[in-house]
Amino acid sequence: MPDFAIPHTAPLRFVKTLISTNEQNAQVEIAFDEIPTLGMLLEAAAQSSSGIANQNINGRVGFLVTLKNIKLLSEPNTQNFQVTTTLDHKIENYMYLTFSILDKSINIVTGSFVIALSE
Repeated sequence: MPDFAIPHTAPLRFVKTLISTNEQNAQVEIAFDEIPTLGMLLEAAAQSSSGIANQNINGRVGFLVTLKNIKLLSEPNTQNFQVTTTLDHKIENYMYLTFSILDKSINIVTGSFVIALSE
Protein backbone atom coordinates (compact mmCIF):
# COMPACT_ATOMS: atom_id res chain seq x y z
CA MET A 1 0.00 0.00 0.00
CA PRO A 2 1.23 3.53 -0.69
CA ASP A 3 2.90 5.73 1.87
CA PHE A 4 0.90 8.41 3.68
CA ALA A 5 0.69 11.71 1.81
CA ILE A 6 1.65 13.95 4.73
CA PRO A 7 4.63 16.31 5.17
CA HIS A 8 5.43 15.10 8.71
CA THR A 9 8.78 13.51 9.54
CA ALA A 10 10.12 11.86 12.69
CA PRO A 11 9.64 12.51 15.55
CA LEU A 12 6.23 14.03 14.66
CA ARG A 13 5.17 11.37 12.13
CA PHE A 14 3.12 8.88 14.15
CA VAL A 15 1.46 6.87 11.34
CA LYS A 16 3.37 3.68 10.54
CA THR A 17 1.34 1.14 8.57
CA LEU A 18 -1.84 1.32 6.54
CA ILE A 19 -3.79 -1.81 7.54
CA SER A 20 -6.87 -1.30 5.37
CA THR A 21 -8.50 1.48 3.39
CA ASN A 22 -11.40 2.38 1.15
CA GLU A 23 -13.10 5.62 0.11
CA GLN A 24 -14.73 6.11 3.53
CA ASN A 25 -12.42 4.43 6.08
CA ALA A 26 -8.80 3.86 6.99
CA GLN A 27 -7.38 1.56 9.62
CA VAL A 28 -3.84 2.57 10.54
CA GLU A 29 -1.13 1.42 12.94
CA ILE A 30 0.46 4.28 14.89
CA ALA A 31 3.51 4.22 17.16
CA PHE A 32 5.31 6.56 19.54
CA ASP A 33 8.77 6.69 21.12
CA GLU A 34 7.17 7.06 24.57
CA ILE A 35 3.75 6.76 26.20
CA PRO A 36 1.73 9.35 24.23
CA THR A 37 -0.17 12.33 25.58
CA LEU A 38 -3.74 13.02 24.49
CA GLY A 39 -2.41 15.69 22.11
CA MET A 40 -0.08 13.19 20.45
CA LEU A 41 -2.94 10.71 20.03
CA LEU A 42 -5.15 13.39 18.46
CA GLU A 43 -2.40 14.38 16.03
CA ALA A 44 -1.95 10.70 15.10
CA ALA A 45 -5.69 10.39 14.41
CA ALA A 46 -5.52 13.42 12.11
CA GLN A 47 -2.49 11.96 10.32
CA SER A 48 -4.36 8.67 9.91
CA SER A 49 -7.05 10.38 7.85
CA SER A 50 -4.50 10.63 5.01
CA GLY A 51 -4.89 6.86 4.59
CA ILE A 52 -8.45 7.16 3.22
CA ALA A 53 -8.32 6.07 -0.44
CA ASN A 54 -10.30 8.87 -2.04
CA GLN A 55 -9.00 10.32 -5.31
CA ASN A 56 -10.45 13.74 -4.41
CA ILE A 57 -8.39 13.81 -1.22
CA ASN A 58 -5.10 11.94 -1.76
CA GLY A 59 -2.05 14.09 -2.36
CA ARG A 60 -3.63 17.24 -0.92
CA VAL A 61 -2.28 18.75 2.29
CA GLY A 62 -4.81 18.88 5.11
CA PHE A 63 -4.95 21.14 8.14
CA LEU A 64 -6.64 20.15 11.40
CA VAL A 65 -9.16 22.90 12.16
CA THR A 66 -11.62 21.51 14.71
CA LEU A 67 -11.79 18.80 17.38
CA LYS A 68 -15.15 17.75 18.80
CA ASN A 69 -16.52 15.27 21.37
CA ILE A 70 -13.04 14.06 22.34
CA LYS A 71 -13.25 11.36 25.02
CA LEU A 72 -10.25 9.86 26.78
CA LEU A 73 -11.72 6.50 27.77
CA SER A 74 -8.59 4.91 29.20
CA GLU A 75 -5.10 6.16 30.00
CA PRO A 76 -2.61 4.93 27.37
CA ASN A 77 0.09 2.68 28.77
CA THR A 78 1.74 1.36 25.59
CA GLN A 79 3.38 2.93 22.55
CA ASN A 80 1.53 1.15 19.70
CA PHE A 81 -2.13 1.58 18.75
CA GLN A 82 -4.60 1.19 15.91
CA VAL A 83 -6.70 4.06 14.61
CA THR A 84 -9.92 3.67 12.67
CA THR A 85 -10.88 6.87 10.85
CA THR A 86 -14.20 7.32 9.03
CA LEU A 87 -15.04 10.05 6.54
CA ASP A 88 -18.55 11.10 7.57
CA HIS A 89 -18.99 14.08 5.21
CA LYS A 90 -16.96 15.99 2.67
CA ILE A 91 -18.18 19.48 1.81
CA GLU A 92 -16.01 21.33 -0.70
CA ASN A 93 -12.53 21.40 0.89
CA TYR A 94 -13.63 20.23 4.34
CA MET A 95 -13.62 16.65 5.59
CA TYR A 96 -15.67 15.75 8.67
CA LEU A 97 -14.28 12.58 10.28
CA THR A 98 -14.82 10.39 13.32
CA PHE A 99 -12.11 8.24 14.85
CA SER A 100 -11.39 5.60 17.44
CA ILE A 101 -7.95 4.75 18.85
CA LEU A 102 -7.53 1.24 20.22
CA ASP A 103 -4.89 -0.50 22.31
CA LYS A 104 -5.47 -4.09 21.21
CA SER A 105 -9.28 -4.23 21.56
CA ILE A 106 -9.66 -1.52 24.23
CA ASN A 107 -10.92 1.91 23.12
CA ILE A 108 -8.53 4.60 24.36
CA VAL A 109 -9.80 7.76 22.63
CA THR A 110 -12.82 8.58 20.46
CA GLY A 111 -14.05 11.77 18.86
CA SER A 112 -14.36 13.72 15.65
CA PHE A 113 -12.44 16.38 13.79
CA VAL A 114 -12.47 18.53 10.68
CA ILE A 115 -9.66 18.71 8.15
CA ALA A 116 -9.43 21.61 5.67
CA LEU A 117 -7.81 20.48 2.42
CA SER A 118 -5.48 22.71 0.40
CA GLU A 119 -6.41 23.56 -3.18
